[in-house]
Amino acid sequence: MNDATHSPPPDAAGLAAPRTRRQPRDQRRAQILRESIAFFSEHGFSGSTHDLARQIGVTQPLLFRYFDSKEDLFEAIFKAVFTDQWQEDWPRLIRDRSLPLRERLARFYRSYLGVIFNRDWMRLYIYAGLADVAINRRFFEMVEHQILRPLCAELRAEFHMVPPEAEPITNDELDYVWMFHGGIFYHGIRRCAFGTSSDHEINPAMLEVSIDTFVSAAPNAIARLLRPPSQEGYSP
Repeated sequence: MNDATHSPPPDAAGLAAPRTRRQPRDQRRAQILRESIAFFSEHGFSGSTHDLARQIGVTQPLLFRYFDSKEDLFEAIFKAVFTDQWQEDWPRLIRDRSLPLRERLARFYRSYLGVIFNRDWMRLYIYAGLADVAINRRFFEMVEHQILRPLCAELRAEFHMVPPEAEPITNDELDYVWMFHGGIFYHGIRRCAFGTSSDHEINPAMLEVSIDTFVSAAPNAIARLLRPPSQEGYSP
């Protein structure tokens, strides 16, 4: 009998199976980061890297080949979710006096809420506060210094009040704009983080009503906050 009849077919003659092509390092790191964002938004920042690695199908040593430490991973999450989505046009828009203040606020919040009104963003923000991770404190500072303090100055300018150069913005004024901003922000927490609705969008008419109410009340409110306690009456 011809030995050739016993020869295995060429594709089975001990040839190695083709290797799975590895992802480039940057792509693999980005994938792990995306899956880490989903993990911590679900489990909070007290979740362990052991559980994270197991859920995304890698080993802890491999995880730490891409991130030096858990803190380094948190920093990458902050950059991806918060810093990279912050738009440089937002502070400029708040200060753009070529537009009415109401229009500036409407444009800003339509854009801003489009970024933050999603489940991962909201849950990460809340979990960071509960775990005493610096993520939400740093974002808080960005909002206050780049948006809300400038808004205090724009309110004074809108209603021809003393400029901040002559009389610094007070903590009471800042609290006033924080209460307005916080009311809008809580709408996203209620819907996105607490799951009271599958609709994460705010009704545009409701947003406009909130802005109109805030701006209309502002001249009297700010004047009261700036007036010495012993002074009575106010004529805008």
